[in-house]
Amino acid sequence: MDLTRVVVVCFVTSFLVALSPLAGQSAEKRVTVGNKNFTEQYIIGALMKEVLEAHGFEVKLRPDLTSMALRAGMESGHIDICADYTGTAWMVYLKRKHEPGMDNHTLHSLVREKDAGNGFVWLNPLWNNNTYAMTSWPAFVKQHRLKSLSDLAGLYRTEKGQITTFVNFEFSTRPDGMAALEAFYDFHVARDHLKTGTPGTSLIGLREKKADVAMVFGTDASVAKHGWHVYLDDKRFFPPYDLTPCVRREVLNRHPEIAGILNQLTATFPGGGGKATPEDVFECRKVWQGFNAKVDIERMEPEAVAHEYLREHGLIKY
Repeated sequence: MDLTRVVVVCFVTSFLVALSPLAGQSAEKRVTVGNKNFTEQYIIGALMKEVLEAHGFEVKLRPDLTSMALRAGMESGHIDICADYTGTAWMVYLKRKHEPGMDNHTLHSLVREKDAGNGFVWLNPLWNNNTYAMTSWPAFVKQHRLKSLSDLAGLYRTEKGQITTFVNFEFSTRPDGMAALEAFYDFHVARDHLKTGTPGTSLIGLREKKADVAMVFGTDASVAKHGWHVYLDDKRFFPPYDLTPCVRREVLNRHPEIAGILNQLTATFPGGGGKATPEDVFECRKVWQGFNAKVDIERMEPEAVAHEYLREHGLIKY
């Protein structure tokens, strides 16, 4: 074969490969997913990674990030996709003030609208609202026929505030903490019945029954482990912190199918894809309490928890 013929054959072969729909596909479908440095974030990172891989994406995971490092990665383009919290976005990234009474759906819509100008697309949320919450043992709740924070506030008024309550020190002193909660729901905890401590001590206090009411975070594993009742924030005092996939617009323009893939994932959770009711938030929190308990208490790997969930809901086949 002469040199001219070799050159022609190589040129034609290269041309046909370039026309192939599979050519460069793996390079084109590469994305980086970031997550923060605690249990819930490890799980959502694993969920997004595996479901995207099931649709042909090559996914690099960047875990163990702080909130600010994750946001910086998104802004710089080193991270393409993350799942962050609406409350964090509103008050920390966008530097807006939260007004009590704002519902989950309203805050999500505001974050999506305001952050669009920064080149980010917030997709459908998981209504798990991992914010401050108040909780009690079921026996206490049943004895006093309680469900919501309004019910609990009524009991505080009836008992003249003499209900032993345990919160962390920061929550007892910050202006949007305990004092604001009392004013908003119109009750008062007698100061000799209010206990404070470092983060985590309120959980220990309730576990050891040294308090009837304690402050937790909405998706704490201890809630699932002990079967504690989390009071429904029926008047929406606490800022919503709903876990929501966020994608750089530039990436979504190249791969619009990502929105459908991740929205399909969030649709498997209570209220996913729709306007959240307080009951949806309550049920979605329970799912994430269970997830966190599997990792923190049962010692499952976050990737195993994610894989099990995706199989159960038909998002992967193996």
